[in-house]
Amino acid sequence: MSSWAERVHRRAADLGNVVTSCGHPATAPGYPYRLEKVKFGVPLEEVCKHNNNIPGPLLVLILKLNKESPNRRDVFRAPGHQASMKKLIHFLQAGRLVNVDKYSVFTIASVLKKFLRKIPNGIFGRNGEMELFAINELQNEAEQTDRLHRLFASLPKYTQHLLVLLFGTFRVIASNAANASTGMTSEALGVSVAPSFFQSCVSDGKTARMEDVLKFKVATKIMQHIIDKFATHDIFGRDNYEYYARVTGRILKVQDEWICSFQYPPPPRGKLAQQKYALQHSLEAEKTWLQCQCERWGLRS
Repeated sequence: MSSWAERVHRRAADLGNVVTSCGHPATAPGYPYRLEKVKFGVPLEEVCKHNNNIPGPLLVLILKLNKESPNRRDVFRAPGHQASMKKLIHFLQAGRLVNVDKYSVFTIASVLKKFLRKIPNGIFGRNGEMELFAINELQNEAEQTDRLHRLFASLPKYTQHLLVLLFGTFRVIASNAANASTGMTSEALGVSVAPSFFQSCVSDGKTARMEDVLKFKVATKIMQHIIDKFATHDIFGRDNYEYYARVTGRILKVQDEWICSFQYPPPPRGKLAQQKYALQHSLEAEKTWLQCQCERWGLRS
């Protein structure tokens, strides 16, 4: 396992206390650690019942996608390796320790989509999906944002955390689509992941009805809208944005406010103060890089 994978596993363990001792050697299984089980096809409440938060193994998969997907083509669109998907799902459901380095981002993305698709009534719930379709009909952007914020705030905290991690990852991928030539714009992501989020637009039969096709188009538009508005509008609330920054280590700007990992002091309030704060940390990062380069090339006296 690479050093990055080891750090991610340790972070997941620290966040959710997911790695526990297996107990007495006589009753211990054939592997050294047992993780929280990530069950497919059960309510999200049951999946997140330990510490009322996202299971560590699921969190590790999302973090790998957040780190590696922005520079890879067709992530969430290209299918994963079927045999690897079955193996990974088996490990997740059995609570086995997973070496994420052995699985491609395409396999992990496909497994994540399947997990979301199997949640009974979907991650938003039936009422949540109906509310999202109603919000999409609104013409006033401020009213749209306010109702989106209230909808997400009404969901359980573990659902909010999962959504902010997923849409934050989608946003990072979409932001890099042009520079990295990945093809995964917010529109492409919306088309690829909408069926996993909106169960009401998936037909129960083998033949899709015209109603389902029209719903799918609207669901795609909703997903694209949320991805595009992730950081420009306060959709998820500051607490959730801070959670995203803390878990992923990324810095983001939401409505002219810088939100970063808690390894730094909290950013000040006010636009000018925040600009000075961001400039200071940017200069510190550049200074550290220059010092490392000087040491590398033996230029320091």
